[in-house]
Amino acid sequence: MGNVQIVSTLENERSKKRSVHNSSSAVFFAIYDSNNGIDTEISVLNHFILKRGISDVVATVEMRETDGKLVKKLNIEMNEERAYSLRLSEHLDEIFIGSVYLFFKSQENLAIPFCAVMCSINVPKSICGLHTYGRRLEEKELGKELDFTNTVETGWTARDSKDIKSFSILHGGAFELNISLKLEILNSLNQVITIEKDFLLEPFGTLIVVPQDLDNSIIDHLKGKKGHIKVHINGIRGIFPRMLCGNYTFKEDKYNSLTSAQEIQFTHTNFDFTTIKQPDSGGNLGYYNQPSIPDGYGIVYPVETKKFINIGKYRYKNNSLYHINIKKMSQVEVSTQNDKLPSRFIAAAVGKWKGQLLESECSTGIIIEDMLKVPCRWHWGLLKPGYQKGESVISIILSKFNRSEDLSRTVKLRLFDEKLMLTEMEIMIDGNKEIQTKDILPTNSAKGAIWYVFSGKTLEDLNIFSTFYPENKAGYVEHAF
Repeated sequence: MGNVQIVSTLENERSKKRSVHNSSSAVFFAIYDSNNGIDTEISVLNHFILKRGISDVVATVEMRETDGKLVKKLNIEMNEERAYSLRLSEHLDEIFIGSVYLFFKSQENLAIPFCAVMCSINVPKSICGLHTYGRRLEEKELGKELDFTNTVETGWTARDSKDIKSFSILHGGAFELNISLKLEILNSLNQVITIEKDFLLEPFGTLIVVPQDLDNSIIDHLKGKKGHIKVHINGIRGIFPRMLCGNYTFKEDKYNSLTSAQEIQFTHTNFDFTTIKQPDSGGNLGYYNQPSIPDGYGIVYPVETKKFINIGKYRYKNNSLYHINIKKMSQVEVSTQNDKLPSRFIAAAVGKWKGQLLESECSTGIIIEDMLKVPCRWHWGLLKPGYQKGESVISIILSKFNRSEDLSRTVKLRLFDEKLMLTEMEIMIDGNKEIQTKDILPTNSAKGAIWYVFSGKTLEDLNIFSTFYPENKAGYVEHAF
């Protein structure tokens, strides 16, 4: 794939510890339509001050339409130990579809240019959230190894029917881009159809790709079953090319567009490791971990590999959308014989929500033993969005990796809302643990979005998720930062 160079998971984690950046960014897809009950929230815990003691961070927020036109801009001084959230309904009066860009600056080292932020989109029958997936490259990164001109993205599940459309989002950066896309759509019979189209993406524009609008033969091709879409992208510059991808149901209107969505569920794409090569991991054992999620199961996205990879007692079927039967709060071993696992083997946790048509999907990957080699003292994430009532569950999955020593430890758990720290306590970890946050939240005290933070000496073997169960609609699960 030309200029695409992928380092191992281990080297990627180590590089975060030694990098120096005074600026950072994130970008999210956003929709607002008050008439249809659609709103978008962007939320960030001030991890700069909590984790690094940095109190001079300023966040610049830009709301931009799909053509890159700036609609609104504001600055936020992040100097308090709390969450900061922005809801489009608090700043816009008219229908909006496009992107929200966030740019963080400090005199001190922010370390990572890929900032930990969450976005959630609320529509009449669902709410879905996702962590930072795309960004503009920082000035010092332009022309370097991350400044790709092309990529191949995978991990986009297609559920197209007369009631469901798949969609994906690619965000632009500072440059005008002439984008060439090729979609390879794989069905359950391992048959492929291809859609190709060129696009002009204006600076800071938003490219919305709806395959059904390009070629409605995708419905007959999928035959009522799930499929997978691989995206070949050429012509990029100055962006980290991760895409938001998912599916939505719609209220019948002239266009059946995203501004008429009734349910929407999404996750992010990943590099396609069939075409983009990566180093192996250091061992032959990993885990797929399943959080608390309703009526859930796991999937492994299609990848061509010469390795013989076992998922539990079954072998991964090469280049297939592979189904994992698994109960919540459990794990299954992923292993190879006489070989090393790939550094990244991309999977997802899928949930079925009562009364709703769409499944939720959280791209999680496989936990490999290399993760134990990089000390981790922090995990944090969004517990619940601010504009929706509901219950939240924290899932903690412990990966032993054949260690015989006592792995019990006490970690600190703190909860923050948009005003202050709500609670602080110690949690004993001696295996998998499910925390019902209604049991630990102060009654009626929270204001807006709520974030959780775990801190301690040994967190690198913990895979942590939060699941949000809203009232009377579908929710979602997301993993921790």
